[in-house]
Amino acid sequence: MGQTSRAGTWTSNRTTDRSAARAFTLIELMAVLMVVGICATLVFPRMSGLLLREPEPWRSGRRLTRLARHARELAVVTESTVVLSLDANTGNYWVTRKEHDKEAEAVTASSDLKGRLGEEVRITNVELAGEDWDPQRPVRMEFDPEGACDPVTMSLTSSEGRTVSVVIGEQSDEIDPVSDDVAG
Repeated sequence: MGQTSRAGTWTSNRTTDRSAARAFTLIELMAVLMVVGICATLVFPRMSGLLLREPEPWRSGRRLTRLARHARELAVVTESTVVLSLDANTGNYWVTRKEHDKEAEAVTASSDLKGRLGEEVRITNVELAGEDWDPQRPVRMEFDPEGACDPVTMSLTSSEGRTVSVVIGEQSDEIDPVSDDVAG
């Protein structure tokens, strides 16, 4: 049945049937979204640690390559020789500046320039240009004021048997972690 208004005639499509489809109210929608948001807040941080986590030797290899790039850039900017040292037994690393054949204390107080590789990682092999590797002595990479360094290749191995080689070449574009082996 049509209804009359001042502007004209219009009809109502209202049904009296109770079984007709009903939409969600705004309050119901907000409650559902809030429950989903709370669940995502609680579950996602735990899941992201599992899904986005990189194998340990890769993390340590990337950390070491970033440190080597930083040491090279620091040598060029400060126009001095910068030494990156890495203790193969403990995994500790540090950056110092070499002045007139003497080693300075530290380049800066920045915590980025000294630290430790991952707990599960050990250095299994080091290839140095022109000298044999002694695991009892720290590996030293000297970056001259032009940024050049003697080539060094280090193998980092995790407790699961994953191995990553870090290659530090004469020029900055040659510093890369390269995957060698993944034990299955």
